[in-house]
Amino acid sequence: MDRSGGSYSPLKSGSNFSDRAPTEMAPLFPGCDYEHWLIVMEKPGGENASRQQMIDCYVQTLAKIVGSEEEAKRKIYNVSCERYFGFGCEIDEETSNKLEGIPGVLFVLPDSYVDPEYKDYGAELFVNGEVVPRPPERQRKILELTTQRSSDKPRYNDKTRNVRRRDNMR
Repeated sequence: MDRSGGSYSPLKSGSNFSDRAPTEMAPLFPGCDYEHWLIVMEKPGGENASRQQMIDCYVQTLAKIVGSEEEAKRKIYNVSCERYFGFGCEIDEETSNKLEGIPGVLFVLPDSYVDPEYKDYGAELFVNGEVVPRPPERQRKILELTTQRSSDKPRYNDKTRNVRRRDNMR
């Protein structure tokens, strides 16, 4: 990610795709539609923060951009308080760029399905401000897929991801 000019955007890349909307381009991964964003954060609330305090921080972070906590709760579709700290939200690319530079935000990345069969983005489901459990069999499958995915290819700490992305877009 280029901190000087915001996150990498296919709309600003200078490639021959720059005049096309992201939804017209081939997705990098299943579910990558530039309307679902993964916001990776520093651990909110410090070392002793409860899960609910972390989730409240995620809601407050998005509320700074969308205008209210109620709207933020409607736009967040998943939260993570263990494997990584962050949340998934359904916003457009222009809105996602506004999250850059907010204290605690490390990365703003297009999100993609963990399980394309069920169009599931992984992490804990979050619906209207509440964590919603998956059925046990679906939760097992998500756990298997995320464990496999994290061992196959780094998702968040891969410094070459944006370089590969730019190269693939050309």
